[in-house]
Amino acid sequence: MATTTLTRADYIGMGAIANARRDLLQQTFKGTQLKFGSTDKVAAAKKLMASAKKARSSSNKLAGPAKTTASSVSAIPGVEKAVKEFIVQCADLEGIEDVIEAITSAVLADIIAEIVPVVGVLVSGGKLAKAGKAVVEDGYNLYQCRNYKKGFLRGDPVAAAEAVQTLIQRDLARHSVQLAQQATATGAKIAGLFADMGTGTTAAIGLANALASLGLELFSLGLSIKDMRAGNRRLATPETLDLTVFEDCPILGCYLLTCADTSSVANFFVADIGLPGWMDKVEKMKKTQMDPLLKIARKNIASSRIQLEGLSQNKATHQSKGFFASIKRKAAKLV
Repeated sequence: MATTTLTRADYIGMGAIANARRDLLQQTFKGTQLKFGSTDKVAAAKKLMASAKKARSSSNKLAGPAKTTASSVSAIPGVEKAVKEFIVQCADLEGIEDVIEAITSAVLADIIAEIVPVVGVLVSGGKLAKAGKAVVEDGYNLYQCRNYKKGFLRGDPVAAAEAVQTLIQRDLARHSVQLAQQATATGAKIAGLFADMGTGTTAAIGLANALASLGLELFSLGLSIKDMRAGNRRLATPETLDLTVFEDCPILGCYLLTCADTSSVANFFVADIGLPGWMDKVEKMKKTQMDPLLKIARKNIASSRIQLEGLSQNKATHQSKGFFASIKRKAAKLV
């Protein structure tokens, strides 16, 4: 098998490209920060409230004429604490403050007011904790969290593309029928905790499914919160950024792909750029991978709960110019 002998110029060029990759990351993300947009907070709150109200409605049907109220149930010691712990557990976060940051304290209070009577109808604090555990376990399976980082190689030039693919998986899971299907499956597990109610009525099953839907929405929200915090930890020191930042916060991969110029993006798809045949690879990958993923990246940015603030105006376009475009022009003259 023939091998290609690299010249000193090849090594110098590859070093320059590696530096350009690093500089591109640092220049793109310098002075930026991830935040929850105001409209995204509203959207997240609406989804959570819809599930909470559905659970309240189901609990009222189950209770029959003796409907419970938030004020009467909240007087029971430990009930509100159990509800907060259920919310935090489903979101897979450290504390209730993390949830407040995403949806505001006022919205959280409304959600708790809807859920508290549910607790009074059919579940003790211990059973609510078991219900939360079921949500988290199924949430991990639904969003394939354990597999998100699989395939990432530190320093791999296709890390940005892999980050987009990660978000595609998450997007499909969240916005497809899978969420409803999983809520039903999780609801069945939760309903199994309520066997001592002495009834297997439609209302009881509906309540369990409503709790499951709420829990899975909370789990999805928790993913966004964790992504935001992990991303901001890295963005705080832009001079240390490298491609591993996309492992911590995949949405940043979308921003890099959409904000950098075409030739710079090509560098993240072709590891051996500058070596024999690299231009052919760029042309092929642009059509089959880069262009489709750029469209998806823009869509993911638009639909993401978290937004990147602080981008300078000249970083918000996608144009064919820059360091790698210059390299390509020079190489073309030699062909």
